[in-house]
Amino acid sequence: MAHIAIFLMPERGHVLPALGVIAELVRRGHRVSCPAPTRFAPAVTECGATAIPYEPTLPDALPASLYEAAQLALAEAESALPQLEPTFRADRPDLVVWDIAAWSGGVIAHRLNVPNVLLEVLLTSNAHWSLGTAVVPPRRFDRAAIGFFTRVHRFLGCSLPEFVSGARRRIALFPREFQPEGHTFGEHVTFTGPCLAERAFQGTWEPPPDRPVVLATTGTQVCADSARGMPWHLVTKGKVLSPAMNVETHDEVPQLAVLKHASVFVTRGGMGGVMEALHHGVPMIVVPHMTDQRLHGQRIEELGLGVLLDTVTVEGVRSLVSQLASDSAISARVKDMRRMIHQAGGSTSAADVVEEELAR
Repeated sequence: MAHIAIFLMPERGHVLPALGVIAELVRRGHRVSCPAPTRFAPAVTECGATAIPYEPTLPDALPASLYEAAQLALAEAESALPQLEPTFRADRPDLVVWDIAAWSGGVIAHRLNVPNVLLEVLLTSNAHWSLGTAVVPPRRFDRAAIGFFTRVHRFLGCSLPEFVSGARRRIALFPREFQPEGHTFGEHVTFTGPCLAERAFQGTWEPPPDRPVVLATTGTQVCADSARGMPWHLVTKGKVLSPAMNVETHDEVPQLAVLKHASVFVTRGGMGGVMEALHHGVPMIVVPHMTDQRLHGQRIEELGLGVLLDTVTVEGVRSLVSQLASDSAISARVKDMRRMIHQAGGSTSAADVVEEELAR
């Protein structure tokens, strides 16, 4: 079978959503190589792929601005390319799958003259709707901006939009119905919905026998304070001061296991977490940090799948948890989106796209 290289930005919001694609390609008998720093190697190897070690440059947390995040993505690609290119020249892949923020993968595919497929964990763009226009404010091209785009052009060999358009196919890890102007995208974009895989590396989890579950991965302390005296069980990520008996804290939440039983999810609104929640039929309270997360929150409100907040308060969380858990109209819309997600095909559809490109 084929050797497939999958390049992902070394950040949890980019690695975890792709694990289902990796696992399905391995299940079909392909050999998958995935560059991964030490912290993500267990997730990659659990899927049956080979983790190619390298040293990343990204900080632990990305900035709120997508423009600033793009600067970090360029620095990461500039550092990763010389570390990884010799490996893939010596063991040439038959096809490269590269995440929209892992530019070194696209460059290696171009230099080795192998087919490539773009993996999108951010809302995608065309002539009718643009992520950049939607979330990045117009900026004057000062000296720093000119320097940045000059570096991008030098690294990629062309502008970023031209470079991205060079991928013959795109796999969007969300359903067409979640994409603004989704009906305007042609067959070169396959909206697969989330591609989920088991995550034994995150551990197991069992729900309490007698209480509904709320999951909170942001605003942890406020959410913990709001849970005190309430008839639900809160699962949180991060440290909590003086947690009540119905508050459970984790350094690393086994998120898929919790979402199977959750009534409400309090989240920053990254695409991976949003799709995991909708896959399990869970409405959301979105409290964004990054500009793309705010856009996801706005889309969730537009579609009636939850609410968008700038900040969380104790009374606000209590009120919204009660509302979202009991609102039959919201529940119906979330179930409808869950049905659309399941119809999109997930990992099976994504692997089909890869194999179609291998066969061309």
